[in-house]
Amino acid sequence: MDGRSPLATGDRDLAPELARLAGRRWRRVAAASVDLHAAVPVRLAFVNADAETRFELGSVTKALTGMLLACSVERAELTMDSTVGESLPSLADSPIATVSVRDLCTHTSGLPRLARGPHTAVRAYQFALLGLDPYRGASASEVIAVAGRQDLRNQGQPVYSNLGAALLGQMLAERAGTDFASLLRTRIFTPLGMPGAAVATRRQKAAPGWSGGGLPRMPWVMGGYAPAGGVIATIEDLATLAVALLTKAAPGIASMDAIPGIKTSSPARRSGMFWIIDPLPLGSGSMTWHNGATGGYSAFFALFPETQRAVVALANISRPADIQRVALGLAASAPSISS
Repeated sequence: MDGRSPLATGDRDLAPELARLAGRRWRRVAAASVDLHAAVPVRLAFVNADAETRFELGSVTKALTGMLLACSVERAELTMDSTVGESLPSLADSPIATVSVRDLCTHTSGLPRLARGPHTAVRAYQFALLGLDPYRGASASEVIAVAGRQDLRNQGQPVYSNLGAALLGQMLAERAGTDFASLLRTRIFTPLGMPGAAVATRRQKAAPGWSGGGLPRMPWVMGGYAPAGGVIATIEDLATLAVALLTKAAPGIASMDAIPGIKTSSPARRSGMFWIIDPLPLGSGSMTWHNGATGGYSAFFALFPETQRAVVALANISRPADIQRVALGLAASAPSISS
């Protein structure tokens, strides 16, 4: 941010490419390039960061929640046709009682992005003015209750909903008889060996980040909204996740499968369990991905299953479009990186 060249470390080929793509306006960036056919399958690079640096993943968390959903379906804890009212008896008489698991994981439930009401408006104002965490203090039971008070609009149409994702994650935890953080740890993080990954808490959170305009932003501890965006992790954790997904060794791998009959924001786009599946140009395969942003961080995680490749980029500044540009730039340059 001060005009000096960024300090790039890590893989000797990937690091300078990351520094070139990131430019001089970034504070901390980490990236992973995965190619299971290469002599060196996993390459890591850093700008003013290292392997221990934890980043907020924002909505990349939703892909992890999708993996948990696939695990729950495999365990017969629920089905894709299970409804909110069936899974959460407290909402059996609510306006959202008939919303299905399929609706929630494809953003077609009719729930709003955030709960409607004055409380949300005040939180949004405090975030915009002071950089405060707009989700702070919300418990799982409060998320469930507020979701139950929402009226549905445009059900069946694609409307991105953090509230819907949070509700689904809490439903999965309820069905498993535990809390969301424990469920994610026991079913995904521990089996895969992702020691730096966790749901953020007041005692365990990322360092303060920065807005896109360079203003300091407090870490987000999303509480009951954690299934929508509350995970923190290192780049090594996400490289491990990418390898497990590409090799189909990850729990909940079925979450990446396209769900038939789902309307999306683009005619060619398909939806998995929160995963976004886009065709690549000239029939060269597909990209299965999710991005994320919090008040002070941005993330991009993409898999190219047909070519057994993946790319991940994380930054402690909230510029989701820019971090996507960096990640896809690394993916495009990967074939020219020597083995």
